[in-house]
Amino acid sequence: MKLGLKRHPKKRSSRQPDEPKRSRLLRRMLRLAWKRKRKLAVTNRYEAGMVISEIATGLLFIAGSIMMFYPQMKRIPTVLYLLGSITMLLRSGLRGSYWFRLKSLESVENKEAGPEGDWTR
Repeated sequence: MKLGLKRHPKKRSSRQPDEPKRSRLLRRMLRLAWKRKRKLAVTNRYEAGMVISEIATGLLFIAGSIMMFYPQMKRIPTVLYLLGSITMLLRSGLRGSYWFRLKSLESVENKEAGPEGDWTR
């Protein structure tokens, strides 16, 4: 009897031992492609929202500027300028939520990163 030596059971991996290396690589490539596709879908969605927001902001400010030429319409241009300013604020919020969404997707991707993660752009 040998003292002091304990035999540890072998760790089981999630893959089958007889699974060929090619299928493991293919599965990994498909998983990475899915992650890239998901990130691209999120990026496209937010980019479309930001472009629509910028167009709406520009149209509101242009309409307000044109209406300033008519002295009888004093309140309408003021309201249009206010709405343009609100859409500028919404655009900033949209950009911030997009940034946080991308960082959350990256943190799911890189679980080995620390709790702070990489917050660089």
